[in-house]
Amino acid sequence: MGQITTNAIVLRRVDYRENDRMLTLFSPTLGRIDALCRGCRRQKSPLMAASELFCTGEYVLYQTRERTTVVSCQITDSYYPLRVDYERLSHGMYALELCSAAVQPAQENERLFLLLLKSLAYLCYGTVAPRRVTAVFLMGMTSLLGFRPQVGRCAQCGKPIVLDGLADDDHAAYFGEEAGGVLCKDCGVGGRVRLTAGEVRYLQAIMRCGLGTLSEDADCPDDLFEALRQMAQERLGVTIRSEKLLL
Repeated sequence: MGQITTNAIVLRRVDYRENDRMLTLFSPTLGRIDALCRGCRRQKSPLMAASELFCTGEYVLYQTRERTTVVSCQITDSYYPLRVDYERLSHGMYALELCSAAVQPAQENERLFLLLLKSLAYLCYGTVAPRRVTAVFLMGMTSLLGFRPQVGRCAQCGKPIVLDGLADDDHAAYFGEEAGGVLCKDCGVGGRVRLTAGEVRYLQAIMRCGLGTLSEDADCPDDLFEALRQMAQERLGVTIRSEKLLL
């Protein structure tokens, strides 16, 4: 109890009373924190910017048994350019809601925190297609939560996915959202998402290099992107409302 200082990002905000907001913060060391930000909606409040979505910085909080209150914030980034590009903003809000559902109070998760910040930086300041950034984020997030997608072997029978001698456009496998990864041709027969060899290599590159693959130009195919979103929702066990913004 008492005053604490932590890096955090605003995942969610809800207006409260006349001039206050309730914030959901994600701290790399303290997990999800619900905090009251008093007076932040007043025009000249020093906490106005600190109570906005995406705001990242060093938050000073005061904790009692009943409530956590924001005392001050030294802002490091607000990712403001997202607000002038609807597609990139939508993908950013989707990433925030995923983290809000995934992160638990008092649960340290520095790697997911850094993945979120780096993904937002690519969305905000980079030129890579937003769906490609989100695809990498989805694969990384599910891995960090203990549900590492299987891309080198069939997620159902365990047989290696053989790509030798296949051109990128050749049919190689399927993707199973419920199985949590790539399915071989036998296990995936009738599967909704048919993968080419190039798409399997794409998924394998993400698992090897993560955000390092964002220097490449290839976007994420529609069907595969949809499958990755459904896989993440299956693993989290909740409905992500902001995913409608991506359609």
